[in-house]
Amino acid sequence: MKKSILKYTLIVLSTLLITSCSSDDDSLDTTKPEIQLISPKDDAHFHLGDEISIEAILKDNSALGSVKIDIHSAEDGHQHKTTNINWEYNEEINITGNTKEFALSHKVQIPSEGITGGHYHLGLYVIDQAGNQTQQFIEIEVVNHDEDDDHDHDHDH
Repeated sequence: MKKSILKYTLIVLSTLLITSCSSDDDSLDTTKPEIQLISPKDDAHFHLGDEISIEAILKDNSALGSVKIDIHSAEDGHQHKTTNINWEYNEEINITGNTKEFALSHKVQIPSEGITGGHYHLGLYVIDQAGNQTQQFIEIEVVNHDEDDDHDHDHDH
């Protein structure tokens, strides 16, 4: 009788171990989130002191985690004598709960002075709760009327 109980116990334990160790790969989230950028549009023009309204729909099949907004210079690195600096902006927004769709509405104030006009990249990085990431970039232009607009950029340095 003891042998029968021991035998059945081993069978039950073995069955539990096999089923609990089975692959859960089907439940792993490997799908990247989606970004639908509504505004601004690619090649949008702004002036010093303007406000950029960033509107986007963010989606994920499981749960969104966060979105990072990144704005940095798209210039080739050659600069002319100026006291202005290239502008940079970074902001990370956590998305709480098991949110599958998030309407991003974020305002960014462009400094009114002290930055270099020119082309900038505006990027969105979206990460879901499983760690999958998607990014989307557009180019915007910031116009600084204080800088020399009629300077010839087709010259050698």
